[in-house]
Amino acid sequence: MLSATRKQKGIFAATGILFNHESSLRKPSFLSQKIVRGALRAQRDPGYRLVLGNLEASVDWGYAPDYVDAMFRILQLPEAGDFVVASGEMLTVREFAEAAFAALGLDWRRHVETDASLLNKVSHPLRGDSGKLRATTGWAPTVSL
Repeated sequence: MLSATRKQKGIFAATGILFNHESSLRKPSFLSQKIVRGALRAQRDPGYRLVLGNLEASVDWGYAPDYVDAMFRILQLPEAGDFVVASGEMLTVREFAEAAFAALGLDWRRHVETDASLLNKVSHPLRGDSGKLRATTGWAPTVSL
């Protein structure tokens, strides 16, 4: 319906559904920054403990500059469309923490503890399917966890 309206009215209106996309510009309260900053602090202070919620929560994480590239490619198309921008890769909070601490030569298990009270919402893991975007524009993420 939306596609037909776009054609009838001659409007270029593209829709992008962006899954989680991370960058260094995220506020410290975002989980990705909390983990990265926690790993950096643990490197300086071996006794530091990072408190996280559910380590098994799965997220489709991407890199913000990759998503900007996807949006640019969508806007260069001759015809507007609806697109999902996502990595398509599910990673757990545990895997994210493990990678962040390992990048600094640290064992995440020595610095991470969990607190079930941090879980304030129940959500179901969602994996994005960017197949249409990839096929139409040739886009693919350049950065993974």
